[in-house]
Amino acid sequence: MVWSCVVPAGIATGSGLRRADVHTPYAAEEIADDALRAGRGARLEVTVPAATTDAGLAWVQDQFAWLDERGVHVTVHRDHQAAGGRQPHAAA
Repeated sequence: MVWSCVVPAGIATGSGLRRADVHTPYAAEEIADDALRAGRGARLEVTVPAATTDAGLAWVQDQFAWLDERGVHVTVHRDHQAAGGRQPHAAA
């Protein structure tokens, strides 16, 4: 599972297009398409489960690294809130 948030340039963090998907090649393509539609200067924030290995984290980072060349800043990190029972980006 991955959670993503695409934030267009000039928009505050916490706003943007959010997805929660099983991480498949199709889901990765959809997430990348969302980021490209947001345009140069957009941010793509991807959250993976807390139990994701270092290799798994690096693999997800590699899948989206090419977006940097298109002007989209990509951040991939582990879900550090999972222990509290909340899913990333869940409404409070």
